[in-house]
Amino acid sequence: MKLEGILRVEGEFLYFEFQKKDAVLEAYQSDLKTLEIPIASIELAEFKKGFITGKLILHAKRAAVFQDLPGKDLTKRVLKVKRIDRNLAASISSNLNLKLSERKLKELDES
Repeated sequence: MKLEGILRVEGEFLYFEFQKKDAVLEAYQSDLKTLEIPIASIELAEFKKGFITGKLILHAKRAAVFQDLPGKDLTKRVLKVKRIDRNLAASISSNLNLKLSERKLKELDES
């Protein structure tokens, strides 16, 4: 089984839409699921460019953030990105990190 889906950033939230898919038959095995995660619960976003695909790596502040999103690590999710979507994934990573930095600066100013 593998997961196939999309990631959208809208306002202050990340939206994950995904389905389980049979790796051999390429047939969908589950209903479409949508998860909403507040950007404020993300610690860091990284983009790593590979030769064929890239990886968007999301680090959460707490383990509970990704509890409903399939994956191996408690506080990290690695999303494979097709070559055609690498620039978009790099942009998402940069914009997320910018929002997170602005949020941290705002919190420091209020202290």
